[in-house]
Amino acid sequence: MNLNNKNYYIKLPTHEPETLPKIINYYSLKYQEEKIISVIKRDLIIFNIIISLIIIILVVFASIKLTNRKEKKKNIFRPITYEQIFQKKIYEKYIISCINGELLNKPNLTNVLNPKISIIITVYNKEKYILRILRSIQNQNFDEIEIIFADDSSEDNSINIIEEQQKYDSRIKLLKHNKNVGTLINRNDGAKKAKGEYLIFIDCDDLLLNNILNVTYKKAKSEDLDIVQFRAYWGKNLVNCYKYEVYGYKHNTTILYQPDLSNLMYYEYPDKILQTEYNLWGKLIKRTVFMAILEEIDKYYLEQHMTLHEDGMLIFILFKIAKSYLYLDEFGMFYSRNNDSTLSGLRNDNNVDKTVRDSFLYLKFMFEYTGQNRKEKDMAVYQFKFILQQFENIFNKICTGFDFIYDIIIMYLNCDYIEAEDKEIIRKIMYNFEKHEKEIQTNKCIK
Repeated sequence: MNLNNKNYYIKLPTHEPETLPKIINYYSLKYQEEKIISVIKRDLIIFNIIISLIIIILVVFASIKLTNRKEKKKNIFRPITYEQIFQKKIYEKYIISCINGELLNKPNLTNVLNPKISIIITVYNKEKYILRILRSIQNQNFDEIEIIFADDSSEDNSINIIEEQQKYDSRIKLLKHNKNVGTLINRNDGAKKAKGEYLIFIDCDDLLLNNILNVTYKKAKSEDLDIVQFRAYWGKNLVNCYKYEVYGYKHNTTILYQPDLSNLMYYEYPDKILQTEYNLWGKLIKRTVFMAILEEIDKYYLEQHMTLHEDGMLIFILFKIAKSYLYLDEFGMFYSRNNDSTLSGLRNDNNVDKTVRDSFLYLKFMFEYTGQNRKEKDMAVYQFKFILQQFENIFNKICTGFDFIYDIIIMYLNCDYIEAEDKEIIRKIMYNFEKHEKEIQTNKCIK
């Protein structure tokens, strides 16, 4: 091969020794710079991941703490747990037999003149539920009872069904009203007719669970208790009930005496959490104590044909005059939320005036019967604001009762315990009332 051929001759630059180190140094610096940037990016990613994990952990921890705090303070409608599902399965056969109207055993009728418990069932056009509730009582393992159906002038076949059942069970009593008197008077008249040492109030569309009469009565007698409160499943379907209500926010299973018992009716501070429910059902109550309630409440309220919030008035007085109380951690009934219930009927458009009037009657009662100290009066104020908030969307449907509503609102506005911000909201609602009333009067004039 000819190496001198000019086609293979490469002439190197004369400054080669100086240029190569610069090129090497340049690329070395560039590599180091890229490496540093890569390291910084990696560190930033790791840092962001760590910060994000810390934030997530803190948020989860805070959520758990907040949830636990709320569960302790406000125990309303928890989803049913596996333990309760299993417990409900124990009742399932019993419930189905009641729904089917089956009489599981022949009751002992030897001591019907001196019953230990009187069960008062309010009835108004509930023919399809009568046999079910009756069987849930007759199938109990406790026979020394009387069953009082207090009928509020039903227009369906309810009375005929009850009278037919009386032929087979002498413990069944029927109290008939010739005209509609409302839940409060109907229930109270049933209590006046009762002879039992203790009372249980239940609506016709609810259902008692087996053994609850025996358990509550034995506990009440052994401890000489005025009130024994038990738990209830809550839902629309008795067999597949998916929620339950737990009575007694504090879950205090020790016996309470006065003044601790009376304090259950007031809100805890500073969270304003009510410590018990204003429901008459779900309680075994000594009859003499319940009858004392009727002596404490002004006849004005007893004669108002109330069908909403009437429980609240009775329970408020009950917890003030009762001497002893026990929250029993035992399921005793299903509380049915049916579309044809009294409460559902009251809240339809045709009964708005009645719904609002009953609510404001209750607010009037609470204002007059709570004491003048901050803790008691603030409870009435809190419920006042709650009812205003709940009913604000139906106020424009009211046609009557404006003067009565104005009087109650002014009564609360003059209370020292309402904050200025709340007063402005209340005044705005009152202004809307007045505006709505003027519109109604104008429409009447036009007609």
